[in-house]
Amino acid sequence: MSQNDPYMPPQGGQYIPPPPPYQATSDIPPQSPYHYSPAPQGSNRSTLGWLGSAALAVWAVVKYGLVFLVKIPALATLFSALVSFGAYSLLYGGWFAVALVVMIFVHEMGHVLEIRRQGMRATAPIFIPFLGAAIFQRQHPTDALKQAQIGIAGPIAGTIGATAAWILYGATQNPVFLLAASIGFFLNIFNLIPVWQLDGAWILAPVSPWFQVVGLGMIAVSVLVFHFASFFLIIIALLGIQTMRAGFRNAKNPYYASVPTQARLALGAAWLGLVLYLGVMTFQAESLFVSLAR
Repeated sequence: MSQNDPYMPPQGGQYIPPPPPYQATSDIPPQSPYHYSPAPQGSNRSTLGWLGSAALAVWAVVKYGLVFLVKIPALATLFSALVSFGAYSLLYGGWFAVALVVMIFVHEMGHVLEIRRQGMRATAPIFIPFLGAAIFQRQHPTDALKQAQIGIAGPIAGTIGATAAWILYGATQNPVFLLAASIGFFLNIFNLIPVWQLDGAWILAPVSPWFQVVGLGMIAVSVLVFHFASFFLIIIALLGIQTMRAGFRNAKNPYYASVPTQARLALGAAWLGLVLYLGVMTFQAESLFVSLAR
């Protein structure tokens, strides 16, 4: 036996055998240096399964969310209004977004109330960011006079709302009301342009198709003289050309021809009165804004 054997006593004596090697068993404590537990290996299947579960969860939320929006129209209006508010806020600020959404809502509710007054069904306004809002009718008028009454109800309600904001500004001097009034006046006079699907076209359709020509002329003046041009306005003008042609073709249609002369004159006078009032108030509100900004 070697003299360097660590288990041999230095001056002889009884031999001390070395300890047996440690056998790795299942009862080795985790803190032992002999314990070894390899990390579990990931798999593509588990990742794909997680992604599939997440996709199903998102689909379920969207699906049942849409069901709620369809079944409860007020939720659809509220949700779309919040989306529009967020979109407008990003570009123009919170107060502008509030004023614009409120004025659009008041305008559209004028249409809704008139549709329901006539005994037809219509949805509450659904807001569309940067395009305003839309209502969906389940039924449609049987003649152009009823359609014109629906068309003019929106600007009338919107004009009342803008005027109320103007009065509140005069009483409180709160610039938010002035902002709302200015937006309301402009929004409603814009909708009175008799072209394409704007309210003015529906109001004046039973009066004369020549008002469609007037509407296109108003857009041309705003672009060429006042340099007020936008992609949206150009699209309206292009679509308005087709609507104008259809108006002349259908001028003798009983849908339009059945409207009494007295009703035609009343519609024309109401449209002209709204245009004059809104034009004056838009100018006053804008002038006041400019003076306050200085």
